[in-house]
Amino acid sequence: MEALTKTPDESTVEEYRNILQSIDWQTAGKALLILVAGFVCVRLVLHFLKKILKRTGIPATVHTILLTLTRVLLDVVVVLSAANAIGIPVTSFLALLSLVGLAVSLAVQNILSNLAGGILVLGSHPFETGDVIEHDGIAGTVREIRVLHTRVETFDGRMAFIPNSSISSGKLINYTGTGRRRVELSVSASYDSAPSQVRKAVQAAIKRTEGVLEDPEPRVFLDRYGDSAISYTIWLWARNEDFLSVKIQLNELLYDVFAEYGVEMTYPHLQVHLKDR
Repeated sequence: MEALTKTPDESTVEEYRNILQSIDWQTAGKALLILVAGFVCVRLVLHFLKKILKRTGIPATVHTILLTLTRVLLDVVVVLSAANAIGIPVTSFLALLSLVGLAVSLAVQNILSNLAGGILVLGSHPFETGDVIEHDGIAGTVREIRVLHTRVETFDGRMAFIPNSSISSGKLINYTGTGRRRVELSVSASYDSAPSQVRKAVQAAIKRTEGVLEDPEPRVFLDRYGDSAISYTIWLWARNEDFLSVKIQLNELLYDVFAEYGVEMTYPHLQVHLKDR
């Protein structure tokens, strides 16, 4: 009747007390041997894993994360193996660990998602510090790549913190990944100016612009016929660091060069014809 009146907690405590009392030197030595051998094996596994990670070219930040997670997992396995050797049932521990793991994963779901995204970003190298990127409407220069987020300085001086989970799963544009950028400008000229003359004027302005790359060759082509002017599109390439200065220089030079070549720049206007009755 006494055993029937005990609560489940009291029965569990008494069960563990009996297990501990029944441990002899041989069993304790076996458990200690498992612990020592297990931890030595864990160190060897981590050592070889560290060498493998270095050969893959994955950043050191990712190395630390993977090695830490592997060590914790293997240490838990070693401790549970030693507990099982002395007769302690590990089923309840496994159930408890699974519940704790589920609760933690639900509580830090966003953090784990950003962590996984950070590992992908650091491992795949879609961009580096100093690159100009655009993601989800945010464009700017990458200042720092962290495990959970990436710091991007926008062109107007604001600092954006973009979660790595969003970067790894979303659309990303790297404007400076190739080391050069295309400068694209649009200019209009009067119908009275021949297209050949306009092209000569634009080419002259390009030659006076410092920082323009010769390869790929700059291109000037007629884009469309407007209501009061002809639109031309200019394509030329510049190094990442020269992109803005080349664009500004060419914009300023076009006005003066068009005047030299007799090309008339136009603006929207309306002509009214009066008819005598």
